[in-house]
Amino acid sequence: SEVFGSSEGRVVKANETISFMARESETVAIVGESGCGKSTLAKVLLGLETASSGSVTLGNQQIQSTGVEKRSVETVSSIQMVFQNPFDTLNPSHTVGSQIIRTLEKFNVGNTVADRRQRMLELLDLVKLPRAFETRKPRQLSGGQKQRIGVARAFAGDAKVVVADEPVSALDVSVQAAVTELLMDIQRKNKTTMLFISHDLSVVRYIADRVVVMYLGYIVEQGTTDQIFSPPYHPYTEALLSAIPIADTSVIKKHIVLEGDIPSAMNPPTGCPFQTRCGYKKLVPDNLCETQVPPVKNLGDGHLSLCWLADDVLAKMEPVIKFDKEHAAHEGLPDDAPQGIGPGFAGAPPKRPRGKRPKLTDG
Repeated sequence: SEVFGSSEGRVVKANETISFMARESETVAIVGESGCGKSTLAKVLLGLETASSGSVTLGNQQIQSTGVEKRSVETVSSIQMVFQNPFDTLNPSHTVGSQIIRTLEKFNVGNTVADRRQRMLELLDLVKLPRAFETRKPRQLSGGQKQRIGVARAFAGDAKVVVADEPVSALDVSVQAAVTELLMDIQRKNKTTMLFISHDLSVVRYIADRVVVMYLGYIVEQGTTDQIFSPPYHPYTEALLSAIPIADTSVIKKHIVLEGDIPSAMNPPTGCPFQTRCGYKKLVPDNLCETQVPPVKNLGDGHLSLCWLADDVLAKMEPVIKFDKEHAAHEGLPDDAPQGIGPGFAGAPPKRPRGKRPKLTDG
């Protein structure tokens, strides 16, 4: 958990006790509205904040109480970040090559200047940029090219874990898919664990192996991508899925409107963190939602949900997104078959198997 003090002496608990595991070569997406605790979690992992309690384990090493300035070079290089805005992460006065080499020096990569320059050129190859970019300044690069440099620096020290914080949201739609594809290609090649922070569930459906849904500092649901995108859902996850824009007219989508804004972390509600906006709480007896934090319920095969809803209510949940009957009959599918969501485009094709994605380019 993460606790902050305010100037008025009040305590703000940004994250409650949260628990999840990310395995080697796995992409775990962390999703939720602004203020849910995603960025605070990322800061704790990177050592920019320290956890007030609990543990963060990298391999066999406990790192939750060690700030980035006290971490070893090996630990810092093992956990890196791809930031949301590539425009603010590069020094406008220095060339692309010198900035990558500076990162290599910090991570003690290479014994000589020649070694580091060669590694820098290899990193440009890795992110599919011409080696001639070595001498370019950031102002000479497009947004997608700048983010590729950010990716190169994140992987410069052979990172074991890369935290990607909304890495394509600041880019033009025309290059978002290409940068997403690049991250996935490098991750597969290096067997890196990636924590992908996003609010765009269409991208999450395409890229993630598992999904963690956060709300007001709590993990309210977690499971494989297929589990999260199919019923039964946590009520908050159901609402997030209903907000995905889909242009395909053969798809029927349930329309769910959440009343009100996410509560303040300085004055959180009692009981379930979602109870102030949940339309299902009337189905739970004895006002449990308003008085007690729900237990973590295992919905099967590691699919976990923080919810008081009874099993029979969960079993009756219908898919948020499904085909209309005419399209389903034409495709030989049941009409309640969940519709796949593709890479950042409304109504895009279903999630494709890893390793079989098309080549995409950006300008």
